[in-house]
Amino acid sequence: MLAVALGGGVAGALVSTRLDEDSAPAPTATATAAAAATLTPEEGLRAGIQTVLPSVVTVFAQETGSYGSGVVVGDGIVMTNYHVVEGAGAVTVILATGEERPATALADDSPFQDVALLRIDGTGLRVARLGSPEGLLPGDPVAVVSGGVFDFTNQVKVGVLSAAGLDFPKDGVVLRQMLQTDATVNHGDSGGPMINSRGEVVGLVSSVIRRVGTDQAVTGVSLAQSMDALRPFVEAVLTTGVNPRPRIGIERVGRHHIPIDDERASAMGLPVTRGAAIIGVEANSPAAEAGIAAGDIVLAVNGVPIDVERPFVNLLAAVPTGDEAQLTILRGEQALEVTVRPRFAVPGAP
Repeated sequence: MLAVALGGGVAGALVSTRLDEDSAPAPTATATAAAAATLTPEEGLRAGIQTVLPSVVTVFAQETGSYGSGVVVGDGIVMTNYHVVEGAGAVTVILATGEERPATALADDSPFQDVALLRIDGTGLRVARLGSPEGLLPGDPVAVVSGGVFDFTNQVKVGVLSAAGLDFPKDGVVLRQMLQTDATVNHGDSGGPMINSRGEVVGLVSSVIRRVGTDQAVTGVSLAQSMDALRPFVEAVLTTGVNPRPRIGIERVGRHHIPIDDERASAMGLPVTRGAAIIGVEANSPAAEAGIAAGDIVLAVNGVPIDVERPFVNLLAAVPTGDEAQLTILRGEQALEVTVRPRFAVPGAP
């Protein structure tokens, strides 16, 4: 089992840079690429950092006291981790200049991916360029840019890409295509961008691993979600303003269901050791309309059993848009087959 530290406060940085109010306009992608072609990777990364710094913000969830980082990816649109703003009523975004702006939730892809998009007043914002980690090799330089705790000054951590294409189990879902770096990541860096030597956002920092198993401490293992994985969600919301992920109303871990393992099965007195124990169903959702209720246990999706490597959330994500999902459910001692059709959520709905 991996012990992961997420969200929370920031505990230091390798580089700290204060930005002025009158930051220069962002260079064009063509100009930046032409300049980067004449630089070493390290020089290109240094130049890319200066391009991205004005686009990075601090995200503060007032009711929960949680804060992390974010990056401007569209006109008045900030990308961050969902866990940074989960359960938050009021959210404030603090720009690189120190200016505070109220934010509203636009869309999120949780629990399938740990990402959320916020809307703020877009006046004077610099939009970061979204890139791809494709072509990055282990050992290539990367940087993590985040908001900070010291006067909310943006911070930079420099490292290398350690690995790519990793599967990472987190909170009842296996996140795919993860990027690993040795850049030092701390609490509060969640939601900050990982950038390449062209100053493009190639990942979204999400986790830092402190311990493997019960007693083996590790260092230098920080993980980011790949922009290649996040791009379909982000671009769909940017172009349509609507969350593109169809839902059934029981997918959120901790609110709708609890993943079952050996330990939980024993503690809860459950008759099975694998599955998803339903604890809540969204009203008027496809699951509610199909008669699924708290106390049911989902055992399989479209005939594929739920297990540690194939959690309920991942099996739901694999259902093609527009298709029905056949759920195998244990209700008391009776096994049932229930058909649900995922549908797009109304903007702003849970």
